[in-house]
Amino acid sequence: MKNLYLSTAQFYDIDNYHLWYHDTGFYLDYARMQRGSILEVACGTGRVTIPLAEAGYEVVGLDLSLPMLSIFRRKLASLDERVARRIRLEQADMADFDLGRRFDLIVVPFRAFQALGSDEQARSALLCMKRHLSDRGLLIIDLFKPTWRMEESWASGEEALDWVKTVEETGETVVRTEIRRKIDTARQIIYPEIIYYVEKASGERKKIVEALALRYYYEYQMQVHLACVGLEVVETFGGYDRRSTEGGSELIFVIKRLTERMEVHG
Repeated sequence: MKNLYLSTAQFYDIDNYHLWYHDTGFYLDYARMQRGSILEVACGTGRVTIPLAEAGYEVVGLDLSLPMLSIFRRKLASLDERVARRIRLEQADMADFDLGRRFDLIVVPFRAFQALGSDEQARSALLCMKRHLSDRGLLIIDLFKPTWRMEESWASGEEALDWVKTVEETGETVVRTEIRRKIDTARQIIYPEIIYYVEKASGERKKIVEALALRYYYEYQMQVHLACVGLEVVETFGGYDRRSTEGGSELIFVIKRLTERMEVHG
């Protein structure tokens, strides 16, 4: 379950453009609160990292996907030099990394944590993040909230239209569809297949497919994982507007380190 976007990194920004107006402000609020160094785990093409740096913060962006980081590096070349100097990129696995320093804020936005396919990987990643978290630091992880449909019927096998967009820079028309291929309810993993149909201004057409795997968590399960590695949930939200988890589609956890005398080991 690497989800490296080897074929589709080029579409990531237009695919998730709506999030610029939703979660970015949420992370900026916590950056202003923490007033320190920031690590974004699974930074992708810089959707969150760049606005944080533009706001004046020093940010390390970590990602395993070389195609994503390649796009990010191209963006750095076009940024204001003062902003670009505030960003450092690292290519590493979120379940096994050592940057040799601690951060006052670590963020794992929009489903990235769910690329980890087992309890062992999840807890390894949480331990890595804990080691990189300062004593006063906060960790924020955003997952999607599972619905009552997390059963065999989730895998419809039918191709469904998500959106159609025109890329102004290239004149291409991009159509995104999705097929829910399979669900493993025992391991709590869904297997969506993302398909992009691209039509160039010349009329040339191509189809690009990306098979993904995402592990879903219920709120109590994440609470257990966090407690077992010595992390404590400070706040939970169901959306970037800070609504309750009962009323939203997200599971957003704001987390801190437990004191040593309070830690539970599992």
